Amino acid sequence: MDAEVSICSKGVRSWVAGGALAALLLTLLTGYSQAESAGEPVRTAMTSSAESGDRMAVAAVELSREEQLTRKQGELDVIRREKQQLEDKLRSEKSTQDAAVLQLANTKTLIRQEVEDFFKQPSSQERLDGLLADYQRGAEAELTARQRVQTVEEELGRQHLKFSQATREVERLTALLASEARERNGKKIQAIARRLERTIHFTESVSFRCSTSKSMAACLAEHRNDSRLSQWVLERYQRVLAEELRDEVDSLQLDPNWYAYRTKADFSEASMNLDGTVTAEVAIEAAITPKKLMPCAILGVTYDLCDAKSYSLIVRSNKFNDQVRINDQPHGATPVSLILEGGVYNIQVTSNGVTQSRKLSLNDDRVVNFRF
Repeated sequence: MDAEVSICSKGVRSWVAGGALAALLLTLLTGYSQAESAGEPVRTAMTSSAESGDRMAVAAVELSREEQLTRKQGELDVIRREKQQLEDKLRSEKSTQDAAVLQLANTKTLIRQEVEDFFKQPSSQERLDGLLADYQRGAEAELTARQRVQTVEEELGRQHLKFSQATREVERLTALLASEARERNGKKIQAIARRLERTIHFTESVSFRCSTSKSMAACLAEHRNDSRLSQWVLERYQRVLAEELRDEVDSLQLDPNWYAYRTKADFSEASMNLDGTVTAEVAIEAAITPKKLMPCAILGVTYDLCDAKSYSLIVRSNKFNDQVRINDQPHGATPVSLILEGGVYNIQVTSNGVTQSRKLSLNDDRVVNFRF
């Protein structure tokens, strides 16, 4: 009878040990399964991000190019800050996830050791249950951290897309503004360049001392090349140009290095006192030749605009109320007359819903006719 009790007791212990091991393995398998199934993220379609970006880039037709650019640059700064915040949040969440993974690995190691000890000698069931509970908590913490990381990564991906779209829009507006400014400056340069070369006439009064032993003619001949001549030419030339260019330039300050000149000077009236003081009126003719870069210097724009060769382009058609686009930029109805740098241009004319296109290399003055 005692032998039967002993055998029964051993059977119970074996059954308990087997049951605990089965529970442990079942929990491990369940934890792995839950972690793996929960680890697959729900991917958000990129089209929703694109639609969000499109809503951000609302075209404000009433705004000027500069206002649109300022607005887009402000939006870009906001997106850049939000993107930085998301990157910081992602680093924090990944750190939390790494800590949870490390804790989970440590718990697994302890459980493995405990199971080995369990088979070697009688072990505390409470200790094993505690380890299983720790593992379950660790698995849940790791799953939560992974889901948070995944959420932040998806949001950061959408933010990257918005940032790229906003950057492209700012770059587009910046290039458009630069192109428009270049075209305006090109027209101004052409208008100014035609008025720079000229001959001016003016009179200056001079007074100087000369030896009384010399004749009036000798004194005037010695003084013909007055050192103040270049300053006189500068002042008169600047005064004339400032009046003519007041619509193109707010204030004009010339530099003698911007032009070259040749002068003729004749004394129209002259008198000499007994002490040798000569007073005379000098009639001056100055032929002024501007240097190539002078229009750009006056406007304060880059000198490459003056180096570039420009040509006249005139676009005409046989229809009224048509619309002209050159390199995808609108220019209104025909006839359109422009001064453009040499290069390749794509010209489109639209009338009553019909569009005709023509590509040409502008290397001479051109007139382009469209017939519908």
